[in-house]
Amino acid sequence: MALFNHRRRLARLAWGAALALAVAGAARSGPDASGVAPLTVDGQRQPAAPLLTQPVAATAQTITVIPAEVIELSAVTELRDVLRFDPSVSAHADEDSGQGDNVQIRGFSARFDVYRDGQLDLGQYYRDPFDLAAVEVLTGPSSVAFGRGSTGGVIDDIAKAPTPQALDAAALSFGTDHLARLTADVDAPLGPGAAFRINGMGTTTGVAGRDVARYRRAAVSPALALGLGGATELSLSWLHQTQWDRPDYGVPWIDIGVPGRDVSHPAAVPWHDFYGFKDDYSHTDADVGTARLTHDLGGGWTLTNQLRAAAYARSYRIAEPTIAPIVAPGTPLAALAVARTERGGHSSESLVEDDLDATGEVSTFGVTHTLVVGAALGRQTSDPTTLSFSGVPGTRLVDPDEDQAFSGVAKPKTVVRFSADTAAAYAGDTAQLAPAWQLDLGARVDRFAARFSNAVPAPAAFDHTDVAATWRAALVWRPAPSVHAYLMAGTSFDPSAEGLSLSASTADLAPETTRTLETGVKWQAAPALLVTGALFRTTMFNAREPSPTDPTLQILAGTERVQGLELAAQGRVTARWLVLGGYTFLDARVVASPDDDSGQPLQDAPRHNLRLFTAYDVGGRWTVGGGLGYQSSRVPASVPDANGFRQQVPGYWTASALLRYRLGPHLQLQLNADNLFDAHYYDGLDDNHVNVGAGRSIHLTIAAER
Repeated sequence: MALFNHRRRLARLAWGAALALAVAGAARSGPDASGVAPLTVDGQRQPAAPLLTQPVAATAQTITVIPAEVIELSAVTELRDVLRFDPSVSAHADEDSGQGDNVQIRGFSARFDVYRDGQLDLGQYYRDPFDLAAVEVLTGPSSVAFGRGSTGGVIDDIAKAPTPQALDAAALSFGTDHLARLTADVDAPLGPGAAFRINGMGTTTGVAGRDVARYRRAAVSPALALGLGGATELSLSWLHQTQWDRPDYGVPWIDIGVPGRDVSHPAAVPWHDFYGFKDDYSHTDADVGTARLTHDLGGGWTLTNQLRAAAYARSYRIAEPTIAPIVAPGTPLAALAVARTERGGHSSESLVEDDLDATGEVSTFGVTHTLVVGAALGRQTSDPTTLSFSGVPGTRLVDPDEDQAFSGVAKPKTVVRFSADTAAAYAGDTAQLAPAWQLDLGARVDRFAARFSNAVPAPAAFDHTDVAATWRAALVWRPAPSVHAYLMAGTSFDPSAEGLSLSASTADLAPETTRTLETGVKWQAAPALLVTGALFRTTMFNAREPSPTDPTLQILAGTERVQGLELAAQGRVTARWLVLGGYTFLDARVVASPDDDSGQPLQDAPRHNLRLFTAYDVGGRWTVGGGLGYQSSRVPASVPDANGFRQQVPGYWTASALLRYRLGPHLQLQLNADNLFDAHYYDGLDDNHVNVGAGRSIHLTIAAER
């Protein structure tokens, strides 16, 4: 009955989105309606962060902009898949009580570094890109621009905004992995200076090559803009997304051989084997409301205030497959059993934050300064309850019983109440020292006051307040009109309560601190093509590590370093040829530690990561394209597992293909083939399980726009 209700809700939303599109289209005269010009990824786009006042080409930081045009051409339906276009990003698996978009950027976790329109998007959910105009990935420490965390970088989702141009668009997709998806986008001018836009989405899908797993999402995202083009602009927007899944925690690690000599790998089982229960579930709801007011103060100064209120809810029960004992070489896999470690619980999170900043230009002694001053206040809460299970039946490693009934008994493991009050003040100056020289300076002070209590198994309470200052300085040289060379240094900090949790082992710890150095060149090779190259080194000086004398405690004693090279090209080589791709080389390792991990690589930090997507308008009605991806071997942790084995997955190649045919000025067909050669690879990693990469899939999309 629950599944029937979910399908009925999905159908209602899908038909509602289609009806909204039809009504809006009928309400306007057809001849004047026109589509919005495609968003290109050239260097003239300005990042959403207030302190970054210059276009991407003149910003002293590696920034990848993934526009809606690429998202639509590639037909990806999750933010995690959008981020695969960035070679600095690698996937991390869901773990224990944490689900949602979980990735690493340059070897450091970015789980709590996801933003929407420049403000934190706190929830642990799987974001759908249906209403996004672009995704910006800003690599390197960015605490001065965004606040806590952001050691490896941040992800900023840029939502589609109302415009004076009318737009009616809808797309219907079907696929071999049980995909059925409907999206709609209506942009309706309401009169001089006013517009309303609404995006809707309904999706149901499986995972190509995997049994049982199913994912269902529905969302709506309305936005209203008033005063467009005037001295005062107000925008109001809301995102609601709900998702109900039968999740998949992949396959277990298996330790075969001798600890310290042999390496642990994922169990080499048939690719489709599923180790969960058919009534496992994950259900999430996200509501994000945003109000933004911009006012021209005159004299070159602009005042901006953005207020966000968000609420998130999550409940889940997921089976994690594990093989605990060491396996003797030569043991048949069919003789082995898998334990199902059931993860379950529910939680609610909330965020209220207000950001106020003023931006303006002043000139002193012939130097033009673009100044930004601002402040932020907020409150974050998290109330998770986790469950422990007993009596959960296991299954076979080979040919697991996918129809086996769940019969475990649950009891509360933790009942947590967490809150944090945040405050920040920041200032920045971009000084044009001469026509060819630019100096960027920025500083920020954050206060993060956290309170934590847990009622189970025994009452415990902790509180901790961090006050941290971060800075950023950069020198940009423009030797030619189309070239910017830069040298940048910056810092970030990661408080112990960053993940909205504290414990006896972390409550007294100061923040981890990080410094980065980056030098690079950005070349506007064509009017809409940006080619970049950068060398970087990021060092975390006091990483949290288990104490060698008491493993139940953590100490600030480790040093982690990531250094490497990143090359990228993004935009249009010609008006017909779109390209987005790059290569990242990472030397990411622990350089000092009191534990047995000095010299070991950091988790989910592949040494080589190559990403390429391209599309070409052949002429007339046809567009062809596709992509390539390569990622070298990775490890889920820098320390051995419980049996003393180092864990590792091999590298892999994937390929995709695209074919689009325009049936007419307002209608087109698109065919996408992902993992074209059905490569078997491992995707997100955790030290307890490994996600299996999706197999070959073929999707057909019918899209209409006017």
